[in-house]
Amino acid sequence: MFYDTLIRADTNTAPSPTVQSTTSLFNGTNIGLEYWTNMNIAGVFSSDETYIILAIRCYLFFTGNNALLMYQQVSQQMYLSLNVGDKPQFSGPAWLFPQGGGVHGYDSATPAMTNGVPSTEAILKLAKPIPLPARQSFKMTVNLHDMTTTSVRLTYLNASTTIGLREVKVFVDGLHTRDVL
Repeated sequence: MFYDTLIRADTNTAPSPTVQSTTSLFNGTNIGLEYWTNMNIAGVFSSDETYIILAIRCYLFFTGNNALLMYQQVSQQMYLSLNVGDKPQFSGPAWLFPQGGGVHGYDSATPAMTNGVPSTEAILKLAKPIPLPARQSFKMTVNLHDMTTTSVRLTYLNASTTIGLREVKVFVDGLHTRDVL
């Protein structure tokens, strides 16, 4: 699997970079930081590597007093669109892309939320694989659409005080091939 991160911010810390209304992931911004991405080159695989995308997942992790509200609003306001070259391949709201893993359960005070059930079977498996030929660019566009006067981006994701941990990652799962000499 390959992943990139929309936001990774600590408690009471403004994210860097800030979350925009539209963000392109797998574009090289976070290369070299394993906790942000495992890509080596911006938006393309090196050499004659190919990839066949079989599934797409969206990992959400929030803590703090407003965690449940952040899960609900991000699931409602965030839309993902996979683009190969200049062509959109698959798009939909965040809740359509369950994360298929993560912490789940509750203690006596605080439930642990996830985007879907934490099971490897609970992911968005594509009905038709999406091939990425050698040297073909790709990106995941993340759009955050405010609901009337509610903006999860401005109110929670980009906040710097009274907010807990915030992390949103997008994964593309599939078959990776490379030319070996």
